[in-house]
Amino acid sequence: MGFSYFFSPQLEERRGIGHTLNESLEIIIRTILAYLWLWLYTKLIGMRLIAQNSYHLFVLTMMIGTIGGNMAFNLKISLMNFILSMFVISVIGYALMRISLNSKKVDAAISGEPIVIIKDGELLQEQMKKYKYSMEALKQGLRGKDIFEIEQVEFAVLELNGTLSVLKKRKYRNVTWQDLEKIMK
Repeated sequence: MGFSYFFSPQLEERRGIGHTLNESLEIIIRTILAYLWLWLYTKLIGMRLIAQNSYHLFVLTMMIGTIGGNMAFNLKISLMNFILSMFVISVIGYALMRISLNSKKVDAAISGEPIVIIKDGELLQEQMKKYKYSMEALKQGLRGKDIFEIEQVEFAVLELNGTLSVLKKRKYRNVTWQDLEKIMK
């Protein structure tokens, strides 16, 4: 059995009772290749892919994972087709990343921008409707910041990765060393 065994388009014709060991070996090789491709690509793109801080990176991650998973065990499709597919989606993802790093406008168009939910203590309900962000999701995000009343918030931003960044109103903020130094003077 040569290496061309794994690239043959007549893969289905070789299916039979006597080929279970060959199929197992093929699955092992495909799984290793899929893992190596995904690992190398993640190293190339960097932590941004892991954080999934934008729509296109989320979609890219889903597609690469799906292709990689199918590449590992879907023996009906030739390995070369999977490699081609992984290569194309990887090039698209890398190109989008490079372009978005060089242009803030393009990055905003591709990745989106953080969304202000509360400004000057006022809840911006139109923003919430526009981006389909529910009041319950806001309350949950605030509770994660140990804030149980919206009235305590001066400013809140829904970040690209889905987390909520919050600035409390001055009277609800924790005392800092600077505050204490001002009192002591």
